[in-house]
Amino acid sequence: MVKVGKGQEESLEQSLEAAAQAVCSPQLILFFSKPGTLKRAAAFLADRFPDIPTMGLCSIHTLHGGIVDAPDILLLSFEEEYQVACGMIRDLEECPVQHIYPFKKDVESIHAGDEDTVCLEYCTGNEEILVTTLNAMLDHYNIPLIGATAFEGPDHPGVPHVAFRGEIYQDACIYALIRCKHGKIRTYYENIYMRTELTLHQVTKTDVKNRNLIELDGRPAADVYCDIVQVPREDVVATSQRYPLARVLGSRIFVAALTDVLPDGSLRCFKRLNPNDAICFMDYGRYQEVAMETIDRIRKENKNIHFTLTCECMLRYWLYENENFLEKHARNLNLLGDYAGIVSGGEQYHHQHINQSMVIIVFSHDDEKEGTP
Repeated sequence: MVKVGKGQEESLEQSLEAAAQAVCSPQLILFFSKPGTLKRAAAFLADRFPDIPTMGLCSIHTLHGGIVDAPDILLLSFEEEYQVACGMIRDLEECPVQHIYPFKKDVESIHAGDEDTVCLEYCTGNEEILVTTLNAMLDHYNIPLIGATAFEGPDHPGVPHVAFRGEIYQDACIYALIRCKHGKIRTYYENIYMRTELTLHQVTKTDVKNRNLIELDGRPAADVYCDIVQVPREDVVATSQRYPLARVLGSRIFVAALTDVLPDGSLRCFKRLNPNDAICFMDYGRYQEVAMETIDRIRKENKNIHFTLTCECMLRYWLYENENFLEKHARNLNLLGDYAGIVSGGEQYHHQHINQSMVIIVFSHDDEKEGTP
Protein backbone atom coordinates (compact mmCIF):
# COMPACT_ATOMS: atom_id res chain seq x y z
CA MET A 1 0.00 0.00 0.00
CA VAL A 2 0.91 3.68 -0.18
CA LYS A 3 0.73 5.33 3.23
CA VAL A 4 0.47 9.09 3.63
CA GLY A 5 1.84 11.06 6.55
CA LYS A 6 1.31 14.79 7.00
CA GLY A 7 2.92 17.12 9.50
CA GLN A 8 1.89 20.61 10.62
CA GLU A 9 3.33 20.98 14.11
CA GLU A 10 5.13 23.58 16.22
CA SER A 11 8.48 22.82 14.58
CA LEU A 12 9.61 21.22 11.33
CA GLU A 13 11.24 18.33 13.20
CA GLN A 14 7.99 17.63 15.05
CA SER A 15 6.13 17.71 11.74
CA LEU A 16 8.62 15.30 10.20
CA GLU A 17 8.36 12.91 13.12
CA ALA A 18 4.55 13.03 13.02
CA ALA A 19 4.56 12.23 9.29
CA ALA A 20 7.11 9.44 9.73
CA GLN A 21 4.81 7.68 12.20
CA ALA A 22 2.66 6.54 9.26
CA VAL A 23 5.48 4.40 7.87
CA CYS A 24 5.54 0.62 8.49
CA SER A 25 7.62 -1.32 5.93
CA PRO A 26 8.79 1.26 3.37
CA GLN A 27 10.46 0.45 0.07
CA LEU A 28 10.59 4.17 -0.79
CA ILE A 29 9.99 7.42 1.09
CA LEU A 30 8.76 10.20 -1.21
CA PHE A 31 8.26 13.58 0.44
CA PHE A 32 7.13 17.11 -0.39
CA SER A 33 8.16 19.92 1.96
CA LYS A 34 7.43 23.63 2.25
CA PRO A 35 9.77 25.95 0.32
CA GLY A 36 12.91 26.70 2.30
CA THR A 37 12.83 23.45 4.30
CA LEU A 38 14.12 20.87 1.82
CA LYS A 39 17.63 20.51 3.25
CA ARG A 40 16.42 19.96 6.81
CA ALA A 41 13.64 17.60 5.74
CA ALA A 42 15.98 15.54 3.55
CA ALA A 43 18.59 15.22 6.30
CA PHE A 44 16.00 14.23 8.92
CA LEU A 45 14.37 11.54 6.79
CA ALA A 46 17.69 10.09 5.62
CA ASP A 47 18.76 9.78 9.26
CA ARG A 48 15.37 8.39 10.34
CA PHE A 49 15.35 5.79 7.52
CA PRO A 50 19.04 5.12 6.80
CA ASP A 51 18.44 1.93 4.79
CA ILE A 52 15.52 3.23 2.71
CA PRO A 53 15.80 5.47 -0.37
CA THR A 54 14.37 8.90 0.38
CA MET A 55 13.63 11.43 -2.36
CA GLY A 56 11.74 14.69 -2.39
CA LEU A 57 11.28 18.29 -3.41
CA CYS A 58 9.44 21.43 -2.35
CA SER A 59 5.88 22.29 -3.30
CA ILE A 60 4.08 25.54 -2.53
CA HIS A 61 0.85 23.62 -1.94
CA THR A 62 -0.32 20.03 -1.77
CA LEU A 63 -3.69 18.45 -2.41
CA HIS A 64 -4.74 15.58 -0.17
CA GLY A 65 -7.94 14.39 1.45
CA GLY A 66 -10.15 16.72 -0.56
CA ILE A 67 -8.43 19.95 0.52
CA VAL A 68 -5.68 22.29 -0.65
CA ASP A 69 -3.03 22.74 2.05
CA ALA A 70 0.52 23.87 2.70
CA PRO A 71 1.76 21.46 5.40
CA ASP A 72 5.34 21.41 6.62
CA ILE A 73 5.69 17.95 5.12
CA LEU A 74 3.63 15.48 3.10
CA LEU A 75 5.20 12.03 3.09
CA LEU A 76 4.32 9.01 0.95
CA SER A 77 5.58 5.56 1.88
CA PHE A 78 5.49 2.88 -0.82
CA GLU A 79 5.38 -0.31 1.19
CA GLU A 80 5.93 -4.02 0.64
CA GLU A 81 3.28 -4.40 -2.08
CA TYR A 82 5.65 -2.49 -4.37
CA GLN A 83 9.05 -3.24 -5.85
CA VAL A 84 11.09 -0.05 -6.19
CA ALA A 85 14.40 0.98 -7.78
CA CYS A 86 15.52 4.58 -7.23
CA GLY A 87 18.33 6.79 -8.39
CA MET A 88 19.46 10.17 -9.66
CA ILE A 89 20.69 11.57 -12.96
CA ARG A 90 22.92 14.64 -12.90
CA ASP A 91 24.24 17.21 -15.39
CA LEU A 92 20.91 17.58 -17.21
CA GLU A 93 22.06 20.74 -18.96
CA GLU A 94 25.29 19.32 -20.34
CA CYS A 95 25.10 15.55 -20.81
CA PRO A 96 22.66 13.46 -18.76
CA VAL A 97 23.35 10.39 -20.91
CA GLN A 98 26.72 9.98 -19.18
CA HIS A 99 24.82 8.96 -16.03
CA ILE A 100 22.40 6.60 -17.77
CA TYR A 101 24.10 3.30 -16.93
CA PRO A 102 22.76 3.05 -13.33
CA PHE A 103 19.31 3.95 -14.69
CA LYS A 104 19.62 1.16 -17.27
CA LYS A 105 20.45 -1.35 -14.52
CA ASP A 106 17.49 -0.18 -12.44
CA VAL A 107 15.10 -0.51 -15.38
CA GLU A 108 16.31 -4.04 -16.04
CA SER A 109 16.04 -4.99 -12.35
CA ILE A 110 12.40 -4.04 -11.95
CA HIS A 111 11.08 -6.81 -14.29
CA ALA A 112 8.24 -4.73 -15.65
CA GLY A 113 5.09 -6.57 -16.65
CA ASP A 114 1.88 -5.53 -18.40
CA GLU A 115 0.67 -2.17 -17.00
CA ASP A 116 2.23 -2.79 -13.60
CA THR A 117 5.21 -0.38 -13.69
CA VAL A 118 5.82 3.36 -13.94
CA CYS A 119 8.86 5.61 -13.96
CA LEU A 120 8.22 8.61 -11.71
CA GLU A 121 10.70 11.47 -11.95
CA TYR A 122 11.14 14.96 -10.54
CA CYS A 123 13.68 17.26 -12.16
CA THR A 124 15.07 20.79 -11.95
CA GLY A 125 14.85 21.66 -15.68
CA ASN A 126 16.15 20.75 -19.15
CA GLU A 127 13.13 18.53 -19.51
CA GLU A 128 13.28 17.79 -23.23
CA ILE A 129 16.79 16.35 -22.99
CA LEU A 130 15.82 14.37 -19.91
CA VAL A 131 12.67 12.90 -21.48
CA THR A 132 14.59 11.78 -24.56
CA THR A 133 17.35 10.25 -22.44
CA LEU A 134 15.04 8.28 -20.14
CA ASN A 135 12.77 7.01 -22.89
CA ALA A 136 15.72 5.61 -24.82
CA MET A 137 15.68 2.88 -22.16
CA LEU A 138 12.04 2.90 -20.98
CA ASP A 139 10.66 2.28 -24.47
CA HIS A 140 12.36 -1.13 -24.61
CA TYR A 141 10.26 -2.27 -21.63
CA ASN A 142 7.04 -0.32 -22.35
CA ILE A 143 7.37 1.59 -19.08
CA PRO A 144 5.50 4.92 -19.11
CA LEU A 145 7.21 8.06 -17.86
CA ILE A 146 5.42 10.52 -15.58
CA GLY A 147 7.14 13.46 -13.97
CA ALA A 148 7.24 17.07 -12.86
CA THR A 149 9.61 19.99 -12.71
CA ALA A 150 10.29 21.27 -9.20
CA PHE A 151 8.76 24.67 -8.40
CA GLU A 152 9.62 26.40 -5.13
CA GLY A 153 7.32 29.38 -5.56
CA PRO A 154 7.70 33.00 -6.66
CA ASP A 155 9.47 33.81 -3.38
CA HIS A 156 12.26 31.34 -4.24
CA PRO A 157 13.37 32.27 -7.78
CA GLY A 158 16.23 30.59 -9.58
CA VAL A 159 17.08 26.97 -10.20
CA PRO A 160 15.02 24.64 -7.99
CA HIS A 161 16.38 21.69 -6.03
CA VAL A 162 15.67 18.01 -5.51
CA ALA A 163 16.71 15.76 -2.63
CA PHE A 164 18.04 12.21 -2.73
CA ARG A 165 19.20 10.16 0.27
CA GLY A 166 19.69 13.25 2.41
CA GLU A 167 21.62 15.36 -0.11
CA ILE A 168 20.38 18.37 -2.11
CA TYR A 169 21.04 18.76 -5.85
CA GLN A 170 20.57 21.24 -8.68
CA ASP A 171 20.66 20.37 -12.39
CA ALA A 172 19.45 16.88 -11.55
CA CYS A 173 16.60 14.41 -11.79
CA ILE A 174 15.49 11.98 -9.09
CA TYR A 175 13.56 8.94 -10.24
CA ALA A 176 11.71 5.93 -8.89
CA LEU A 177 10.83 2.89 -10.94
CA ILE A 178 7.77 1.47 -9.18
CA ARG A 179 6.21 -1.93 -9.89
CA CYS A 180 2.95 -3.04 -8.29
CA LYS A 181 3.35 -6.71 -7.40
CA HIS A 182 -0.38 -7.48 -7.35
CA GLY A 183 -2.14 -4.87 -9.42
CA LYS A 184 -2.00 -2.30 -12.18
CA ILE A 185 -0.45 1.13 -12.62
CA ARG A 186 -2.01 3.40 -15.23
CA THR A 187 -1.10 6.93 -16.26
CA TYR A 188 -3.24 9.83 -17.46
CA TYR A 189 -2.78 13.35 -18.80
CA GLU A 190 -5.44 16.02 -18.39
CA ASN A 191 -5.58 18.97 -20.76
CA ILE A 192 -8.45 21.28 -19.83
CA TYR A 193 -8.01 23.47 -22.91
CA MET A 194 -9.89 23.13 -26.20
CA ARG A 195 -8.94 24.31 -29.67
CA THR A 196 -10.50 27.63 -30.69
CA GLU A 197 -10.07 27.18 -34.45
CA LEU A 198 -9.39 24.49 -37.02
CA THR A 199 -6.46 26.43 -38.47
CA LEU A 200 -2.96 25.19 -37.68
CA HIS A 201 -0.05 27.61 -37.55
CA GLN A 202 3.48 26.61 -38.45
CA VAL A 203 6.55 27.41 -36.37
CA THR A 204 8.93 29.03 -38.86
CA LYS A 205 11.72 30.32 -36.59
CA THR A 206 12.85 29.50 -33.06
CA ASP A 207 15.69 29.91 -30.61
CA VAL A 208 15.62 26.36 -29.26
CA LYS A 209 18.24 26.86 -26.54
CA ASN A 210 16.34 29.72 -24.91
CA ARG A 211 12.88 28.32 -25.75
CA ASN A 212 11.97 31.43 -27.74
CA LEU A 213 9.26 31.14 -30.37
CA ILE A 214 10.40 33.79 -32.85
CA GLU A 215 8.03 33.38 -35.80
CA LEU A 216 4.69 31.75 -36.59
CA ASP A 217 3.72 31.55 -40.25
CA GLY A 218 6.69 33.79 -41.09
CA ARG A 219 5.50 36.60 -38.79
CA PRO A 220 6.58 37.68 -35.28
CA ALA A 221 4.93 35.19 -32.94
CA ALA A 222 3.56 37.90 -30.64
CA ASP A 223 1.79 39.58 -33.58
CA VAL A 224 0.07 36.33 -34.53
CA TYR A 225 -1.01 35.76 -30.92
CA CYS A 226 -2.36 39.32 -30.62
CA ASP A 227 -4.31 39.02 -33.88
CA ILE A 228 -5.90 35.67 -32.95
CA VAL A 229 -6.72 36.41 -29.30
CA GLN A 230 -7.37 40.13 -29.80
CA VAL A 231 -5.18 41.50 -27.00
CA PRO A 232 -2.32 44.03 -26.95
CA ARG A 233 1.24 42.79 -26.49
CA GLU A 234 1.38 43.88 -22.85
CA ASP A 235 -1.49 41.50 -22.01
CA VAL A 236 -0.22 38.41 -23.83
CA VAL A 237 1.42 36.63 -20.88
CA ALA A 238 -1.50 37.17 -18.49
CA THR A 239 -4.04 36.19 -21.15
CA SER A 240 -2.13 33.04 -22.06
CA GLN A 241 -3.16 31.36 -18.78
CA ARG A 242 -6.65 31.22 -20.26
CA TYR A 243 -5.78 31.14 -23.96
CA PRO A 244 -2.45 29.35 -24.42
CA LEU A 245 -0.65 27.97 -27.44
CA ALA A 246 -0.26 24.24 -27.92
CA ARG A 247 1.78 21.85 -30.02
CA VAL A 248 -0.31 19.48 -32.12
CA LEU A 249 0.87 15.91 -32.75
CA GLY A 250 -1.82 14.08 -34.67
CA SER A 251 -4.82 13.89 -32.35
CA ARG A 252 -2.76 14.86 -29.30
CA ILE A 253 -2.33 18.42 -28.03
CA PHE A 254 0.37 19.60 -25.60
CA VAL A 255 0.19 23.09 -24.09
CA ALA A 256 3.21 25.41 -24.24
CA ALA A 257 2.98 28.16 -21.60
CA LEU A 258 4.27 31.66 -22.31
CA THR A 259 6.56 33.45 -19.88
CA ASP A 260 7.55 36.66 -21.67
CA VAL A 261 7.16 38.82 -24.78
CA LEU A 262 10.51 40.00 -26.12
CA PRO A 263 11.09 43.34 -27.88
CA ASP A 264 11.44 41.67 -31.30
CA GLY A 265 8.02 40.04 -30.99
CA SER A 266 9.31 36.64 -29.90
CA LEU A 267 7.44 34.65 -27.26
CA ARG A 268 9.51 33.01 -24.55
CA CYS A 269 7.99 29.64 -23.60
CA PHE A 270 8.29 27.13 -20.79
CA LYS A 271 8.18 24.34 -23.38
CA ARG A 272 10.57 24.01 -26.30
CA LEU A 273 9.04 24.34 -29.75
CA ASN A 274 10.84 23.30 -32.90
CA PRO A 275 10.80 24.57 -36.50
CA ASN A 276 7.88 23.11 -38.50
CA ASP A 277 5.89 22.23 -35.37
CA ALA A 278 2.13 22.64 -35.84
CA ILE A 279 0.62 25.10 -33.36
CA CYS A 280 -2.98 25.80 -32.40
CA PHE A 281 -4.68 28.28 -30.08
CA MET A 282 -6.59 27.08 -27.03
CA ASP A 283 -9.52 28.15 -24.84
CA TYR A 284 -10.24 27.11 -21.23
CA GLY A 285 -14.04 27.45 -21.47
CA ARG A 286 -15.02 23.81 -20.69
CA TYR A 287 -12.49 23.20 -17.93
CA GLN A 288 -15.00 22.10 -15.27
CA GLU A 289 -16.61 19.57 -17.61
CA VAL A 290 -13.23 18.27 -18.74
CA ALA A 291 -12.15 17.86 -15.11
CA MET A 292 -15.16 15.66 -14.32
CA GLU A 293 -14.72 13.69 -17.54
CA THR A 294 -11.21 12.81 -16.36
CA ILE A 295 -12.49 11.63 -12.98
CA ASP A 296 -15.24 9.56 -14.60
CA ARG A 297 -12.81 7.98 -17.07
CA ILE A 298 -10.36 7.01 -14.33
CA ARG A 299 -13.10 5.48 -12.18
CA LYS A 300 -14.46 3.56 -15.16
CA GLU A 301 -11.07 2.16 -16.22
CA ASN A 302 -9.80 1.34 -12.70
CA LYS A 303 -12.30 -0.61 -10.65
CA ASN A 304 -10.19 -1.00 -7.52
CA ILE A 305 -8.16 2.18 -7.04
CA HIS A 306 -5.78 2.07 -4.12
CA PHE A 307 -3.98 5.39 -4.50
CA THR A 308 -3.65 8.27 -6.96
CA LEU A 309 -0.66 10.59 -7.35
CA THR A 310 -0.92 13.86 -9.31
CA CYS A 311 1.34 16.69 -10.47
CA GLU A 312 -0.20 19.84 -11.90
CA CYS A 313 1.20 23.06 -13.27
CA MET A 314 1.47 26.19 -11.16
CA LEU A 315 -0.22 28.20 -13.94
CA ARG A 316 -3.22 25.87 -13.94
CA TYR A 317 -3.29 26.06 -10.14
CA TRP A 318 -3.41 29.87 -10.28
CA LEU A 319 -6.11 29.76 -12.95
CA TYR A 320 -8.26 27.52 -10.76
CA GLU A 321 -7.62 29.82 -7.81
CA ASN A 322 -8.72 32.88 -9.80
CA GLU A 323 -11.81 31.03 -11.05
CA ASN A 324 -12.73 29.88 -7.50
CA PHE A 325 -12.50 26.28 -8.68
CA LEU A 326 -9.50 25.13 -6.64
CA GLU A 327 -11.35 23.73 -3.64
CA LYS A 328 -13.87 21.95 -5.86
CA HIS A 329 -10.97 20.51 -7.86
CA ALA A 330 -9.49 19.06 -4.65
CA ARG A 331 -12.87 17.55 -3.75
CA ASN A 332 -13.23 16.10 -7.25
CA LEU A 333 -9.91 14.29 -6.89
CA ASN A 334 -11.13 12.91 -3.58
CA LEU A 335 -13.77 10.96 -5.52
CA LEU A 336 -10.91 8.70 -6.61
CA GLY A 337 -10.14 7.74 -3.01
CA ASP A 338 -6.84 8.29 -1.25
CA TYR A 339 -4.60 10.61 -3.25
CA ALA A 340 -1.82 13.18 -3.04
CA GLY A 341 -0.91 15.96 -5.44
CA ILE A 342 1.63 18.74 -5.77
CA VAL A 343 2.05 21.97 -7.73
CA SER A 344 4.88 21.85 -10.27
CA GLY A 345 6.72 24.05 -12.72
CA GLY A 346 6.00 21.77 -15.66
CA GLU A 347 4.99 18.19 -16.33
CA GLN A 348 6.40 15.22 -18.21
CA TYR A 349 4.08 12.68 -19.79
CA HIS A 350 5.53 9.74 -21.72
CA HIS A 351 7.60 11.41 -24.48
CA GLN A 352 6.54 15.02 -23.91
CA HIS A 353 7.35 17.92 -21.63
CA ILE A 354 4.12 19.91 -21.21
CA ASN A 355 2.70 22.92 -19.37
CA GLN A 356 -0.57 24.03 -17.77
CA SER A 357 -1.64 20.40 -17.42
CA MET A 358 -2.05 17.63 -14.86
CA VAL A 359 -0.42 14.20 -15.01
CA ILE A 360 -1.82 11.34 -12.96
CA ILE A 361 -0.66 7.92 -11.76
CA VAL A 362 -3.36 5.49 -10.62
CA PHE A 363 -2.35 2.50 -8.49
CA SER A 364 -4.93 -0.31 -8.40
CA HIS A 365 -4.92 -3.63 -6.56
CA ASP A 366 -6.08 -6.96 -7.94
CA ASP A 367 -7.66 -7.97 -4.65
CA GLU A 368 -10.75 -5.87 -3.93
CA LYS A 369 -10.18 -6.28 -0.21
CA GLU A 370 -7.04 -4.19 -0.58
CA GLY A 371 -8.83 -1.34 -2.34
CA THR A 372 -9.40 2.14 -1.04
CA PRO A 373 -11.65 2.08 2.04
